[in-house]
Amino acid sequence: MTTLKNELVGTWQLLSYIEVPIKGADSIFPMGQSPKGLLMYGADGFMSVQISSSERSQYASDDRYLANEKEIQEQVKGFIAFAGSYKIDNNNAIVQYSITTSSFPNWEGQFQERKIDFEGDILYLKSVEPILSDGIMVNSYMTWQRIEKAEFVSRREKFIEYTTAKVVNP
Repeated sequence: MTTLKNELVGTWQLLSYIEVPIKGADSIFPMGQSPKGLLMYGADGFMSVQISSSERSQYASDDRYLANEKEIQEQVKGFIAFAGSYKIDNNNAIVQYSITTSSFPNWEGQFQERKIDFEGDILYLKSVEPILSDGIMVNSYMTWQRIEKAEFVSRREKFIEYTTAKVVNP
């Protein structure tokens, strides 16, 4: 018998992120129409997620500490990340996160739950409880696709090739 944890363990690439206001207004795309993101579930019970807007601009400076107010505000609104431990409720198909660190500090020490559903290598996560987003209560819906191990090996080889070239030709 396959458990939900066995199905979740691995790395997932974000396909879509939509928020639906609980009062029935139009759907919101908080990170734009083409968000970027990675979600990692380890076999050890820890997880990490990073989501960013594909519409973020680069800073004028190459020093991240020299960003101006407008750049900082755009980055804060266009990026969310958190990590911590997770556990699975197999009977109700729910994953619960115990958040240790987050780019939004109010989430640290909090628990969040997501309803889990699968369709092949596609993972659907829906917030169990509404969250506050830009002043309104919403349910979040995220669609993720599993990243295959072969793709990871290829990325790792490219990284090693790149870093080796940097060391040889500084």
